[in-house]
Amino acid sequence: MLHIQRTNDPYELIEGVKFASFVGGGGKTTLIERLARSCLSRNKSVVIATTTKIFAIEPSVTFDDWRNTGSGASFIRMGKTIEDGKLTGLSPDEVSLLGTVYDVVLVEADGAKSCPLKFPADHEPVIIPHSQKVFVVAGMDALFKPFEEAVFRSQLFRERTGLNPRLVYPDIFLRLFSDDALLKGTAGMDRTVVLNKYDACRHRHMAVILLRKIMEQTGISEGVIAAAKYGIYYRLKVNS
Repeated sequence: MLHIQRTNDPYELIEGVKFASFVGGGGKTTLIERLARSCLSRNKSVVIATTTKIFAIEPSVTFDDWRNTGSGASFIRMGKTIEDGKLTGLSPDEVSLLGTVYDVVLVEADGAKSCPLKFPADHEPVIIPHSQKVFVVAGMDALFKPFEEAVFRSQLFRERTGLNPRLVYPDIFLRLFSDDALLKGTAGMDRTVVLNKYDACRHRHMAVILLRKIMEQTGISEGVIAAAKYGIYYRLKVNS
């Protein structure tokens, strides 16, 4: 049986989790920032880190500067270096060290060039092995958009799958929730599917239908339909 619950506070998605990784596209950064604020409101110290690249929005610091100065800030964004206005990726060991200081470590482990969906290259995603939860994020606004426009690494998808879609039809959206695409590297981990940008989708009636099918075909027992930009979340869980 599927249980649906609405909330304006995403803290329950991250409660009890120290290390969480985020993969896919469709507003990962917004979701991470919202989760960080929710943790901070409960007096949890939070670091947003990356194993790929994220924009160096203040407050941000490089790993070496943080280690050398011993910053006691309750909230920080961190990468290995800052290059062209972006924080670069930390190693799993460096991320692990952050967990000795911060209550919650939120790791952006994938990049999608602002596209709602993506197909990963061989080196992607970069998920830390000690992740206690992985959020697999996709933008609902991709539905029925030109495939080339909506999917990062669209040509790689065509080469690897032999498919040549013109638009992101529902079957293509579902196809991306597979082990060679959005779920790559997450097998055996505690996963939550997030269908984000519900607010920007003209086919909102399909959100629950798609999420149900994704959960059925993957065996993932928790999903979220979100408008993270506006702090709205519908949590779906399979009750045993």
